[in-house]
Amino acid sequence: MQGAESYFARVLGEVHDRPGSWNGVRVGVFRRVDGAEAQVGEYERNYPSLFRTFAHFRAGGRDLALYSPDYTATRLLELPACRDIGGEEPAGGGFCPVDFFVPAFIDLESRVGDGPPRRFRKQMPTPEEQVARTIPVTWPAVEGRAARVEDHHHAPVGPLTHHPFGFVAGCIWGDDSSWKLQYLDLSRAAEGILRREERFGYLELPHGMTLDRAIDLVDYQSDPAEDYAHHVHITVSQRFDLRDGRLVDPFE
Repeated sequence: MQGAESYFARVLGEVHDRPGSWNGVRVGVFRRVDGAEAQVGEYERNYPSLFRTFAHFRAGGRDLALYSPDYTATRLLELPACRDIGGEEPAGGGFCPVDFFVPAFIDLESRVGDGPPRRFRKQMPTPEEQVARTIPVTWPAVEGRAARVEDHHHAPVGPLTHHPFGFVAGCIWGDDSSWKLQYLDLSRAAEGILRREERFGYLELPHGMTLDRAIDLVDYQSDPAEDYAHHVHITVSQRFDLRDGRLVDPFE
């Protein structure tokens, strides 16, 4: 079975700009298939660190990536051509991204032995969950019943699919003591259009925590008839006054 195709980026070297300004970096874009890697293009970023500002996803049948060639803008890259197709324009007081995350899901079918199949949706599946597999489960002997082994069969019934939304962490210039989380509308990403929103208010991520760890979609789409199936869990950092337990406003 052919392995999944994915794209990633790594720094190739420095770009030396005019005196008194930051150095930038040359960023290589690579395609990985069945463990084999090949470079498909590159771009320049006008900041010394790449951070986690490259995130491959699929939309409208196309391979795309969120990327940040300018440190104040989130943009869209078409893959494997490495062609910029749109996004935010650089802005002196813009939001500076440091981390992108586009969640994905897969529809799975499971059954025990020869029993009837059950279909469910798994958010952010592991690579092992994206291929058919059988897991033997051993039940120990109990009074009146011998030990037995049940085969639990799991198989994908559709491809890995990215949601039409994502998340970005970063900061407004001058507010870089912590990373803040914002929402990305990617419903028109295949057209080169994205929209960034402070949908959840002013949220600070815990120090050192990446977006893929801070956001949990465990209940999302589990039952469309229930409100909780539209919820996501976000791990954030909050300040409290130890004297009285008062939540401290981050702007105080």
